[in-house]
Amino acid sequence: MQYELVLFAGVFFLLGALDDCAVDLTWLWLRFTGRVGTVQIDRSALEGCELEAPAAVLIPAWREDLVIADTIRQILEAWPQAALRLYVGCYRNDPATIECARAAAPSDTRLRIVLHDRDGPTTKGDCLNRLFQAVLDDERLMPQRF
Repeated sequence: MQYELVLFAGVFFLLGALDDCAVDLTWLWLRFTGRVGTVQIDRSALEGCELEAPAAVLIPAWREDLVIADTIRQILEAWPQAALRLYVGCYRNDPATIECARAAAPSDTRLRIVLHDRDGPTTKGDCLNRLFQAVLDDERLMPQRF
């Protein structure tokens, strides 16, 4: 009985694998013959565009002092629109990350550093929940929502 069940399951695994291979081979054939391509986006055409609505980017950070400043600068340079707000979540017992985040863009009003009310580390989800609460707090003060 076990032999028949294993054989039965093996046949269906094989059929599933053949289905996946058929999709992959079809895509490769279309790519090889030039019928499908990768869409290229012209960044220069997008540089002057404004965002349709305010946008929030949430970054939880724990002991990220070596990379957080570069991350913040890169995001703020890549999205120069005034409607962007960058929320960086730092823990109150991580002064190095807090200082590096503050130093990354001291005069940019789009950066908001949110201090977690608990010592870290906690889960990324917990820090994201604190950041989301900060977004909701800001939305109460703004005429638009993120």
